[in-house]
Amino acid sequence: MAEQLTNPIVMVNNVIVPVTPNSVMYTEGLGEQSIRAASSGGGQTEQIYSKNVETEFSTIKFDMAAIIDNIKNARAWKKNGNANVISITGTTAEGNLSRTFTQAALLSDVEVALGTDTDLSLEFKSNPAI
Repeated sequence: MAEQLTNPIVMVNNVIVPVTPNSVMYTEGLGEQSIRAASSGGGQTEQIYSKNVETEFSTIKFDMAAIIDNIKNARAWKKNGNANVISITGTTAEGNLSRTFTQAALLSDVEVALGTDTDLSLEFKSNPAI
């Protein structure tokens, strides 16, 4: 029976971050590829494959409670530019997941909603996952 990883450990700059359950997402950073056709005469076509290296960045997203410590951390990560390192790890009966993202930058401004049940939604861009 397969088991989904629902409780990963998220670390930013070697510090464990308390995240909102089911909010962690990432992309591998393998980029976009495209295929187009080229005519080779006589009604024949051949495939031309290309990689768009401009899109070879990972995206890391997670939410965390809008409490003072998390607001301070998000502000520090923003000020840190692209010098952040994020790791996501976890274990299920099927095995382990481990991804590290270097030169992670929090590109958008952090939106802070104050209330009884509010979260900070953070989105980083980084080098491809390793």
